Amino acid sequence: MKERLYRFFYGRYGNDALNQFLFFLEVILVVLSLFIRNFALTILFFMVFILYFYRTMSRNIYVRQQENAKFINLRSKGTHLIKAMQKNMKDKAYKHFVCPKCSQIIRVPKGKGTIEITCPNCRTKFTKKA
Repeated sequence: MKERLYRFFYGRYGNDALNQFLFFLEVILVVLSLFIRNFALTILFFMVFILYFYRTMSRNIYVRQQENAKFINLRSKGTHLIKAMQKNMKDKAYKHFVCPKCSQIIRVPKGKGTIEITCPNCRTKFTKKA
């Protein structure tokens, strides 16, 4: 029986960062459904559960890796944006921006008007108001 189980799971995708996010989203939805009785919340839980199970059991590893890479890129942009906002609250002499291409946090002096910023990491140019 153990050998059959190993053969069944051989070549399956398994767990990654996106699946971990989906799992924690499921936990949050279950806790919410304990307090809020809503049919839409239940449907959302089952949709997330099916997506989680589908990604875990998938044999199309290349596509699942691409989905995970997009998720990680989106997550890193979000965390860098939050960090830049926190730095803007603390630092009164400079304004912090996030590069739209590589998500690096860039510091520019305040009060210079609209300026063109060049990212030191990827050399992307973008215009922002400082």
